[in-house]
Amino acid sequence: MTTTDRGGATGTLGTFGGVFTPSILTILGLVLFLRVAYVVGSVGLGRALVILVLATSVSVLTSISLAVVATNMRVGGGGEYYLISRTLGVEFGGAVGLVLYLAISVSIAFYAIGFAEAAVVATGTSSTVWIRLVAAAVVLALALIGFVGADLATRLQYVVMVLLVLALGSFFLGAAGDFDGGQFRDNLAGGADGVGFWEAFAIFFPAVTGFSQGVAMSGDLKDPGRSITRGTFAAVGLSTVVYLSVIILLAGTTSARTLVDDTTTIMGDLSLAGWTMLAGVLAATLSSALASTLGAPRVLQRLGEDRILPRLETFALGAGPANNPRRALALSVVIALATVAAGDLNLIAPIISMFFLASYGMINYATYFEFRAGSTSFRPRFRWGDHRASLAGTVLCGGAIIAINPLAGALAAVVLLALYTYLRNRDAPDRWVDSSGAHHFTRARSHLRALADAPSTPRDWRPCILAFVPRDPDNRQRMLTVASWLEGDSGYLTAIRLLDGAGPKHRRQSREVQTDLAGELSVIAPGAFARVLAVDDAQAAVQTLLQAHGIGRVRPNLTVFGVRDLRGSEIDRVAYGSMLQTCVRFGTNVAVVNVRSDAWKRFASTDPKKRSIALWWSNEQTGQLTTLLGWLCTRHPDWSHSTIVVYVPHDDDTDPGRVDALLAAARITAKVVPVDPTPAAFTAAMSSATMALAPLRIRRGAALGPFGTPLGMLVESLPLAVMTLVSEEVDLDAEPDESDQAELARLTDQVATTSRWVADLDREAARLLVAAEEQRLESDDPDDPAVQAADAAAAAAYRTYVDARVRLEALQADVDSFGPTSPDSDPDPDVWLRSTSAG
Repeated sequence: MTTTDRGGATGTLGTFGGVFTPSILTILGLVLFLRVAYVVGSVGLGRALVILVLATSVSVLTSISLAVVATNMRVGGGGEYYLISRTLGVEFGGAVGLVLYLAISVSIAFYAIGFAEAAVVATGTSSTVWIRLVAAAVVLALALIGFVGADLATRLQYVVMVLLVLALGSFFLGAAGDFDGGQFRDNLAGGADGVGFWEAFAIFFPAVTGFSQGVAMSGDLKDPGRSITRGTFAAVGLSTVVYLSVIILLAGTTSARTLVDDTTTIMGDLSLAGWTMLAGVLAATLSSALASTLGAPRVLQRLGEDRILPRLETFALGAGPANNPRRALALSVVIALATVAAGDLNLIAPIISMFFLASYGMINYATYFEFRAGSTSFRPRFRWGDHRASLAGTVLCGGAIIAINPLAGALAAVVLLALYTYLRNRDAPDRWVDSSGAHHFTRARSHLRALADAPSTPRDWRPCILAFVPRDPDNRQRMLTVASWLEGDSGYLTAIRLLDGAGPKHRRQSREVQTDLAGELSVIAPGAFARVLAVDDAQAAVQTLLQAHGIGRVRPNLTVFGVRDLRGSEIDRVAYGSMLQTCVRFGTNVAVVNVRSDAWKRFASTDPKKRSIALWWSNEQTGQLTTLLGWLCTRHPDWSHSTIVVYVPHDDDTDPGRVDALLAAARITAKVVPVDPTPAAFTAAMSSATMALAPLRIRRGAALGPFGTPLGMLVESLPLAVMTLVSEEVDLDAEPDESDQAELARLTDQVATTSRWVADLDREAARLLVAAEEQRLESDDPDDPAVQAADAAAAAAYRTYVDARVRLEALQADVDSFGPTSPDSDPDPDVWLRSTSAG
């Protein structure tokens, strides 16, 4: 498999030319020469340094996150979009990629306007029309260079870098000679109140976004993982030193008011040679615009290759051997020209800040996501990353968005959420494997561990269903539908198919059938699981599944079977009843569903608002679980408007009034109807409903319904039906403080209190015994009233102590009864030897 096939890059650019140079030229560009003086003059030196620290923190933390992710995979074209989408998935990646593309495209206009502003002012005029015309011409010229390809742009970068170094050297030498300590102290205290702190931050922040220009060219790099890491950190580090030096020199040479009023010319005035500054401004802004012109189309091209949106694949097509994205370039030019029409640089800067802050926040979150997912494939070569740093970067970006412009930040969030929702709900195949699976696995692992320590209670019984489905597709579909009703979107449903035979051929067949079954479930019961087993003995397979299926506390507690043709041989009937009884013996409840075609047609033809569920109440344990299953069915849209009718046979063992009170306390809306305990009353009550739920029992291997009616005969007189065989207790009306845990806590408190009381009685009895003995030693007369009184007090104290001790032992026994039971005898150490020899 080639590198291209694996999604890696096959470019020719190295670290210096592909990442460091475009990044440093973009960072040390427009904002440095045209806006830093305005920021320092507006807010003062102290707050300007705070702005620098905040902005640099975002770039440093995001650079760390980029380094972590970039060194954990083969980086393809698309820069940040590629990294986010391959980490968080197409939904997050696509949403951020589209916003990032718009941000870079808008920044083309941002830098073009800066170039035009400097050029027009240098001619002695400040015409807005001329600035816009020059900016538009610059955009078109950049488009022509981008049309030719990245090689020409790379060669131009080195010329620009020479001019940039010359301009900065001229400024540093000139400004250092004019440095005034008094002026420095004046600017340290405050500024000229040009704009507020967060407005100044929004104007300054585009300066640090330049570090992502090299990342956007990832598809043109020879070694993206190495180059992105080294080039980005070098550019961020050097640019921070330059900005810090420029801010300090400006504050020490010029008043705040002059910095605000002459913001576009002040650095040239302070330089040794003013023309060098103009050349540096024009070259740096032109280079920044060119880097954005090359970066934006490559992000859109990758979005098109990944088919993020319909018809976006049009922009995936490139030209020539370098796959130059000319179609994507055309759209970027249109966006840039539209932005140029706005004209005002201070208006555009906050918009760019919002776009880039959103994308940087998502990059940091993607890295945090990778750290927390704990994937075994997460092995970045960059070792200085940490999930806390990535989380801090995410929070810092979010906080900056809110502080700069809450309304624009909310709008950006709405746009991202809308794009995410659309991409999540679209019907499109997955094109790569992201880290979401590792994230969900880690969360499931954590929650399973927490669930294991949580107390279990019959109050919150949840169905974990094993549905043994037949081969017939129509019956299987109807049975899975009923099983999904019983699950009620509150537990788990696993559809099981057992295939006869266990050889290699049957194992291959089982995998194919399992794929088909999973496809059926995705339509009938989304979220359910499929499992197909090739077995020699169905009875043994059911027993094994009941014991082995599940993990931790999530174990099967309800098995669902279809009604077999029980009018067959006695052997078949006994085998079927034995299988149901086996499920009960292993602690699971059983539901046998009748989904005959005529019963199903009756259900399908009934108006959903006129459907009813009839329950036959037999005893407390069976009745409560059956009622809960009926209520769970009403959570499904098929039964959401149905009514529940509970038929209670009125005899000595069952009181309809008590059942009515129980359901009312359990907050289950149902109509309780007393009926005669006769087969005729049962048939009349159940057959009048759309679906019936009734008890089931096994006697001598035969499955029987109420009044001992054989199951095979019973279902022929019923509509759609679920027959339940209950092995667990469910407490419908239990309150949180009525659970076993509450009782255990109460008893534990009593044990602690009684233990302290017993200890006090023990000390008191001992003291009185010693006092009585001393009294006897002091008096030789055993009939002395004082001696007799002391003995009586000691005896009474001892009896009280003994009574309290007995009470404590009884309470402790009650506490111990909640714990695990101990075996009656020690395990036989030879059992393993016998099991081995028997196998």
